[in-house]
Amino acid sequence: MKIKRRAIIQTIFSLSVIAACIIYYLYINDFIDFRILSVGDLNPYGGWSALKSSLTDLSYRWRGISKSISLTIAISVSALLFGRFLCGYICPIGSLQDFFKFIGKRMNIKEIKLSKAKYFNPEILKYLILIFTMVLSILGIGKLISPYSPWLAYMNIFIGFNIYIGTFILFAIIIASLFIKRIFCRCFCPLGAFQALLYAVGPLKLYKSSNCDGCSACLKNCPVDIPYTDELTVSPECINCSECTSRTCINGRQGFSYRFAGKLIKRYLIISLIAFMSIYTLLPLTSSSKHVFSSSIVSDLNDGVYTGRGMGFGGFMDVEIVIKDNGITDIRTINHRETTGYYEEVFKEISKELKYSDNLNVEVISGATATSRGYLNAVRDAVSKSLNY
Repeated sequence: MKIKRRAIIQTIFSLSVIAACIIYYLYINDFIDFRILSVGDLNPYGGWSALKSSLTDLSYRWRGISKSISLTIAISVSALLFGRFLCGYICPIGSLQDFFKFIGKRMNIKEIKLSKAKYFNPEILKYLILIFTMVLSILGIGKLISPYSPWLAYMNIFIGFNIYIGTFILFAIIIASLFIKRIFCRCFCPLGAFQALLYAVGPLKLYKSSNCDGCSACLKNCPVDIPYTDELTVSPECINCSECTSRTCINGRQGFSYRFAGKLIKRYLIISLIAFMSIYTLLPLTSSSKHVFSSSIVSDLNDGVYTGRGMGFGGFMDVEIVIKDNGITDIRTINHRETTGYYEEVFKEISKELKYSDNLNVEVISGATATSRGYLNAVRDAVSKSLNY
């Protein structure tokens, strides 16, 4: 069996994400003292929240572009210029669906076609979910979406396997993928909807060959079942997997080709991957990956054990601090509802910086701004009780 180039690229990116998550797990559990990427750095949805906070939150000053924000920018620019190749090649959730559809085919499971009623197309659902997600983010309650994210659930498998609603959604996607091609991408993924909108107005288009005879053989293995039409260009629902450009019909004709602003483009995949990876990796190098929280000097503290409360991303969190010899010697989180994969680094790194320090001027962890802010405010609350003791 010939292994396709796309499958190889998908495997490389999926294994890279898994490796980064495992290293992060070892890091937050003190097995190693370094990490490559955090969950926030890998979460395409978290970048939107981080960008919004960077532009609207006055509690810290701008220090540059974090990895989570650079991921958002990379996805946006790439989708606008080069379409949805992220869906076709890079996204691990998409790759997971392709893999289990392959398993279903090998098991001779009958494929279920996604029916489109006359007055309702199920692919519209992802656009409605996108609108709903954006509204919640603008209202400052985007945290309500996190428990339902299959992407976070996927990464959490490798950093502790915490089970929540998103985990069941992920398993449902896997089971459905045995029967239906990329059901999550086609019907429910808001990021896919966002990229489709950018792709629709961008300069890249997938053109049908001028000598196409309409046999649609090149679309036979389309992972999102793009239908053959008489239109000259393909629908933005296309994920730019290049399956139809690498196939020829029974008459030897190439079905489709990429054109950028009307001009034929070769090496589409290489150009797209280089552009995406360059933006994602180079932008954070131009500045600090963190933001400085407002400073607060601590002095004249009374020894003892004190508790404090702050509002994090998931709600209130409570901490207990131990003060001795005018300094914080220990910080313990008593209660919190923060998202797994985000809070661990905050609690680990910020508490390390606060211990034995004479001020609370520490840096907020990028991608976990709300959690960092809540944690610092909880510590400040506890410190204030020491001053008033």
